[in-house]
Amino acid sequence: MYCVKCGVKLAEGEKICPLCNTPVWNPDELEKKATYPDSMPQHYNEADIPGAVVMTVISLLIITVVISVCLGLYKELRWGGYVVGGTLLFYIIVVLPRWFRHPNPVIFVPIDFVACALFLLYVNLATGGHWFLSFAFPVVGLCCLVTEATICLLKYVKRGKLFILSGFLMTVGLLTILVEFFEHITFDDKMFQWSQYSAGVLFITGVFFLITALVRPLRRAVERRFFF
Repeated sequence: MYCVKCGVKLAEGEKICPLCNTPVWNPDELEKKATYPDSMPQHYNEADIPGAVVMTVISLLIITVVISVCLGLYKELRWGGYVVGGTLLFYIIVVLPRWFRHPNPVIFVPIDFVACALFLLYVNLATGGHWFLSFAFPVVGLCCLVTEATICLLKYVKRGKLFILSGFLMTVGLLTILVEFFEHITFDDKMFQWSQYSAGVLFITGVFFLITALVRPLRRAVERRFFF
């Protein structure tokens, strides 16, 4: 039997947990006394249509006002393009999933990253920069691939979440080195100014979760504690 609060294994006959002093109770005895309904309550995920409608109206109002002000003052969009682009980006990431009862992250995550890439492309063109193809595009693309792969594994693989988390953390650690590499070739910055620190922390954390997944008692303790 285990403690219901901290998960530590209890000896027979113990009345109080020796680690956290929580009173010990047997869930099997409680189950005998409890009564349950004949059928489980049903849970439905409803689409947030009212919230989506309100935020759609607000987004359209912001875009309309910004375009009207810019065209009235400057006869061109100027800074309004950033506001319009940011509003559209917010709408795609936050508002668009609210129209659906079961928004599938496997579909919406790539859409969000594509929207981010298009917004960065607009900023690059509007500012006359030359950093999109050599920096923004590969960084956004790699982040999209790593995030999408992790979401697919978590969604369709029922077991081994600690292994997935470990692989995700170590992959993100390596990704930070690639980000600094793209920064180096684009902006001519020095290599290994910051990425080795973030990569080291993420890699060590990933190794910890890998060891946790491999050691059965430790894995069970973590799974009970954090409900994996």
